[in-house]
Amino acid sequence: MGAAFIIVTRSQDHFLDLVEAAYELPEQPEAFETFIQSIKVYLFGDLEGSQVVAPGHTVDQEAPTLERLTDRVQRLIQRLDASNEPAQSRFHAIIEIARDSKTVTGNPAAERLLDCSFPLNFDALPLDYEAMRFISEYLFKHRQAHMMDKVFLTTVGTEERRSCMALIQRPENVQGIARISISYIDWTEKLLRRIGEAFELSNRELSVLQGYLEHLSAKDIAKKSGRSLETIKSQSKSILRKTGCQRMSDVMQLSASIAYLLRQIPDGPEPKARLAWRTPERGLHTFRSSRGRTVAWYRVGEGTQPVLFIHGLIQGPFFPSNIVNQLNQLDLYLVCPSRPGFGFSDPSTSRRVYNETVLDDASELLDQIGVTSCPVLVHQGGSSHGFRIASRLGERCKHLTLVDGGVPVHDRASLAFMDSNSRMMAAANRRSPSFLKMLTRLGLATYKLRGIDAYLQELYKASHADLRALKQTEFCRVLSEGIFHTTEQDAEVWVSDGNAAMENWSDAFTAYRGGQTWVLGEDARILSHKWIESYLENVDKAEVHLIEGAGNTLLYTHAKTVFETVRATMT
Repeated sequence: MGAAFIIVTRSQDHFLDLVEAAYELPEQPEAFETFIQSIKVYLFGDLEGSQVVAPGHTVDQEAPTLERLTDRVQRLIQRLDASNEPAQSRFHAIIEIARDSKTVTGNPAAERLLDCSFPLNFDALPLDYEAMRFISEYLFKHRQAHMMDKVFLTTVGTEERRSCMALIQRPENVQGIARISISYIDWTEKLLRRIGEAFELSNRELSVLQGYLEHLSAKDIAKKSGRSLETIKSQSKSILRKTGCQRMSDVMQLSASIAYLLRQIPDGPEPKARLAWRTPERGLHTFRSSRGRTVAWYRVGEGTQPVLFIHGLIQGPFFPSNIVNQLNQLDLYLVCPSRPGFGFSDPSTSRRVYNETVLDDASELLDQIGVTSCPVLVHQGGSSHGFRIASRLGERCKHLTLVDGGVPVHDRASLAFMDSNSRMMAAANRRSPSFLKMLTRLGLATYKLRGIDAYLQELYKASHADLRALKQTEFCRVLSEGIFHTTEQDAEVWVSDGNAAMENWSDAFTAYRGGQTWVLGEDARILSHKWIESYLENVDKAEVHLIEGAGNTLLYTHAKTVFETVRATMT
């Protein structure tokens, strides 16, 4: 039996350092690396994770504490994320009103902006009196088919009142549903100054207008500014004259329109839009498994010869168009099941049956689409699954090709050939799933705040080859989509699939008797090619292709080589 991945020494101070580092994340998301280091020190006693500990020790007695800590810090990060989002994005509110039933529904942004829950009755809609009167007259009292879309100004919310501009769109028919889009207006000092310049208002006149825009009365404006009511009335008349409006409500409406237009014309370069972390649906198919689960799978390529593709942990079944063209030229197509809990596949019922569920999903998928035999192509963290699936398929599996694959991690020697992050993952998987879950949940929340680019740069920073690959937009896109595929549901998949990769799966390795080809990158850093080559020395049917200058992104940077290798195994 190999040595266990556990702890040599650990002090209360190390745990307190870990807690402190976790609480730094909401305020300093860029400090995630410091947080990682604190975990390594806590688990191993050093930053490199070179130590292993006394067999039989487990740190999961701290699971409840870690769960509470993770929940709290995650909420703090999410709160910060929401506060940093531009107001117009936070409050891109849409509500719909059914004319006959007066039932109001709305999107999540509308619930946040209006501080309410849907559905609700129209009379309970938290808009100001004038807006409610306008909507009522427009929607319920006038049922002419020629009704036009209307723009109006309103205040929304219950506790915090916000100025908004709203567009009400006519129903499709008399009995139909009217949609109201509500746009939040943040009356910043800069915005007010630009409106004042447009109307040539004095500073005092502008302060009066600001009061009206905050829905204060002339009396309240006078009290707030320390000026007389007559002075406020005089300055109000001057505002009407300069703007050409008859009523102050018209001035407010005009100001709101200008604010909306100014918002569409940024002063400088637009900030880079934050990506939504969503799994792609191009090429997506689903079927119902014998276990009653929805299993998602993707078809990639238009060839006639199928290849079963087993994706990695953080690399999904997504490829840029030039790689798909290479598949087509070789008359291949990939059949790519999403493992339980990934993308749109239902999770397994428990960690205990996870590996068996993966096997069932893959074999049932081939049965569903009528594939009687095919080679199996495995990517990175899918290696243990690839061997189990190939063994299950038996004669149906013509050959097993592994790209940047891994071998069973079962003894102390293998640790030396891993980077420190992989050693940490191995230890956490073996002895403390709670640590892994904490790491995943907080890492996901942090990098959603920092952006996917920051995550990719951190992930591949150790390899010059991989960093070069990140400069290519299409590679970045598919690498990002792989992350989204992994994080679509929750952190549990990291624990379940990580266990499958990091446990001692030697039995699955030796059970497979067919041919196997390994395509490895010389510059890959997760698990050194030297360790894999030494592990395979006594395996008769194992062939190794070492790609010079390739890193952990070699499936994308050297796709043609990979697919030609697979095609050659089919002849």
